[in-house]
Amino acid sequence: MSEIDHATWLLNQLSLTPEPIWVDSPLEEGSGFSKYVTYSVCVPSHSVRHRYSDFEKLQATLRARYQTYGLLVPSLPKKNVLLKGSGFHFQRMRGLQLFLERISSNPYLRDDPAWQSFLEPNAVVVIEREAMPPAPLRWMRAVDSTTTPPNCGELVAHFKEESALCEQQITALVARSWAVSGAVQKLSVSIGDLATAAVSFSEVETNEIDALNTLSTAELSKDGGANSVPNVLSRQAQLLSSALSCLSPCPDAINLLFIEALEYENSQMVDFGNMAKHVDKISADSDKNERSLASLQGKSTAKMAPQKVEQHEAAIAHTVKLVEESKKYLDKYIRALCKVTMPQVTVERKERIKQLSLHMAAIVKTISAHNLMAADAFFAAMKEGDGSDAIDSASMVLESLSLPPLPEGAKKAAVSNVVPRQKQSTSVSSRSSANFGEKPPAPPSDTHEV
Repeated sequence: MSEIDHATWLLNQLSLTPEPIWVDSPLEEGSGFSKYVTYSVCVPSHSVRHRYSDFEKLQATLRARYQTYGLLVPSLPKKNVLLKGSGFHFQRMRGLQLFLERISSNPYLRDDPAWQSFLEPNAVVVIEREAMPPAPLRWMRAVDSTTTPPNCGELVAHFKEESALCEQQITALVARSWAVSGAVQKLSVSIGDLATAAVSFSEVETNEIDALNTLSTAELSKDGGANSVPNVLSRQAQLLSSALSCLSPCPDAINLLFIEALEYENSQMVDFGNMAKHVDKISADSDKNERSLASLQGKSTAKMAPQKVEQHEAAIAHTVKLVEESKKYLDKYIRALCKVTMPQVTVERKERIKQLSLHMAAIVKTISAHNLMAADAFFAAMKEGDGSDAIDSASMVLESLSLPPLPEGAKKAAVSNVVPRQKQSTSVSSRSSANFGEKPPAPPSDTHEV
């Protein structure tokens, strides 16, 4: 295959849209100590079940065939034998999906027989047994089309340093993200308890408090009793219930869309750093071979028997070949790392960081929009317009206590998000059935007797 043929092949491959692939339906199989979980790997045409060890075998095979020659293979989610349950399986499925998507989008990896076999129904996943199998032809064509950078030593040193820095920062970000997820979970539980208490208060006001809710004719003429204590408490309970319905699914969303993506990014930086460190090992092996060759060539054969001379010359020839092969391998590995893999890593990590950041922004915006709509509905039911007067009033109280006022953006958002009144029930939404991003319920109708 010529370089032009490879360039044409690669151009055609890059023009293809990767086939959608996803992971779902965890299923526990086996019994006793032999229990294990399989996952359904799905493509549009069919699905096939694999256990986690099958994914490990696929990764080990691709690493032996490609990472040995300078191509960074996608990372798997960490193996955790202590954590179990639906939350663990959802996180693992997300990590496995990221692993499969990256293979599917790489023209060299998706062309490998191991990947194609992995997607075949009832296929047995076999691990590559050779420590250093023959180099994949197409990948080598990509490497051979490059030249060794003159500052390769400096580049490799930067790779090691920068991947370690990224790993350190991502690890810290993951830890903080878990803290946020836990805090949101606790906040969700607390808001649920508060909403339940508000419902209880509203029901007591409606059913048991009579004299304290008897309004005069003049007071009734103002709003027809729409803002009686029972009605206001009912709307307050619904406002809290709406916040609960949005917050409850947030910890899972943060874990799956943000944290798991960060974990994948971290694993990729670790693997890339290890590849850069591997240059040192290859270089050390090459130096060792050269020292062995110098030692052999320095020996005198004058007093050797003919048979020993023949063996000595064969050893020299063998070591010369080792020196040539090690130098060639080192050169190709550095070219692969610096000229092909590094640009690929740069583009991919840019897209991954962008995607996980967009997902976090989507979570924040959904929560904000949901709660803003619920608050607007509350203000409308209270006949308080867009709520700007209430925001001003609250800010004045805070400022009188030498505290910062409510953010200016709250008033601007209120002005642009007024919604009409609608009728609704006053019950608290179930925590388990709440839908993330669900449109907040409208305020209850003003039908309580006074």
